[in-house]
Amino acid sequence: MARILVLFGSKNRGYTVKIAKFFAEGAVRLEGIEIRLPVVGEAPTDDLRWRDGLALGSPTNFGGILWRMKKWWDDLGFDIWQEIDGKIGCAFSSSGSRGGAMNMSARRSAP
Repeated sequence: MARILVLFGSKNRGYTVKIAKFFAEGAVRLEGIEIRLPVVGEAPTDDLRWRDGLALGSPTNFGGILWRMKKWWDDLGFDIWQEIDGKIGCAFSSSGSRGGAMNMSARRSAP
């Protein structure tokens, strides 16, 4: 049995939540897959120890990740980083504009 943690953050429970749910729905179709789908900030760090694979999701916020996601990772203890090193993972993001904040600055500098 493979265990996948789909950890996501969302400001308004919009597109990032939908993507996380789509990811989880697709993964459970595979035989022998178990999923946990917690919201960042509500997820215990033991979920990282539990999982074999990790999918992280965050809305794009001024070209970066949601502050709650960054804080959750920043608050992890050093011991857990050694336990999760080398595990497989992926990330997904949603944005309200093409290219996020980078696109706006590129338009301003164009002649």
